[in-house]
Amino acid sequence: KYAMMTKWLNTRPRQQNQPVRFLEVSKENSIPFPLRDRWAPPRIDLARMLNYRPGDLVQVLYGRDQGKKGVLLSINKKRNTVIVEGCNMKRAFWNPRPGPGQPNIVTAELPIHVTNIAVLDPVTKKPTRLKRRYTMTGECVRISKISGCAMPEPVDKQKLTDAMKEQELHRQFVQQKKLGAPPKREYTLKDKRHYSMLQRLSKFIKWGDSSALPAPNQLAARAEIPQ
Repeated sequence: KYAMMTKWLNTRPRQQNQPVRFLEVSKENSIPFPLRDRWAPPRIDLARMLNYRPGDLVQVLYGRDQGKKGVLLSINKKRNTVIVEGCNMKRAFWNPRPGPGQPNIVTAELPIHVTNIAVLDPVTKKPTRLKRRYTMTGECVRISKISGCAMPEPVDKQKLTDAMKEQELHRQFVQQKKLGAPPKREYTLKDKRHYSMLQRLSKFIKWGDSSALPAPNQLAARAEIPQ
């Protein structure tokens, strides 16, 4: 029972912490920090255990894209998910580069769990597992368990960054969509008289409800108010 309650508290949605401005109230729910179970197993980085690196040529083992091959673009160590180029595609009514003649429906890669992919052997071109071995010079290399040969170096990081540009734009678009449309300009303009009155009110609020709000020219001289 307590384990299920702890799991629910750790996975419940929480609002982002935003700075509270003048005379604003925080919209964050008054819920304590998520409880941590003492006996909960620690997080495991499966990609590190399986010796996967961004830029490797991998193959999807399960799912609708079973048998597809692609380059490993990125690894999410916290969720143990990866993004493979051209696999687990989803249509979205969004275009990262809007303009005349541009399509409104585009496709983007969705995350895949790291256990659903495997690295391809450079000789046999079949899915294999990797192990780490040290050479006589002390260099750590990744070895394929099928052919026993060393794995080639992954794709250059600059090429992976170029391939992930649309993914980053899509992430920013989804985050902006959650925040909603920006407020109208007439609501963002600040009334100077009203704002100055709120400033005086916040400054002299400790005088008590029975006291009157001082005039603007009395801000410098603090008069004593009878209790």
